[in-house]
Amino acid sequence: MFNFNPVWSMKTLILQRHAKAEKDGDDDLCRPLTPGGLSDVDFQGETLRQLELYPELILHSPAMRARQTAEIMAVKLELSQGYTVEDAELYNCDSSELVAIIRNLPDDADSVLIVGHNPAIEIVADTLALSGLGHFRPSEMVIMNFDIDEWRSISQRSCIDNKFIAKPE
Repeated sequence: MFNFNPVWSMKTLILQRHAKAEKDGDDDLCRPLTPGGLSDVDFQGETLRQLELYPELILHSPAMRARQTAEIMAVKLELSQGYTVEDAELYNCDSSELVAIIRNLPDDADSVLIVGHNPAIEIVADTLALSGLGHFRPSEMVIMNFDIDEWRSISQRSCIDNKFIAKPE
């Protein structure tokens, strides 16, 4: 059984791919979520709420679809506006850049949600998790616990417990 807040786990990282976005648009940064994407992220927020998992910080890329995903998650979890922070480096970052972002997270935040893009989200999740997770569809996420005091200590397969949360069918 997966334990979300074990005494022995110091940090919890949630990696989430943004929800489904409209395909049309000249500017990739400005593509909004589809109605189905809005519904899926609402479901994912409710899932974290039922698990009583409330991130202390939500980072998201500047893309509209990632920002909307993060904002809906924050609203669903009843987090104040200051919990959601845009990080320009999350847009088009590769997996090594995403790991660097994670390693530079503030250590006073024990639980962090990062809303980003494939392939970086799924590659990093695969690298850190206990075993391979495979492809992340829009809005899907993984919750990972780490027995560390500082985010810079994250390394390959350093996760001690993880749970993949699929999008609703």
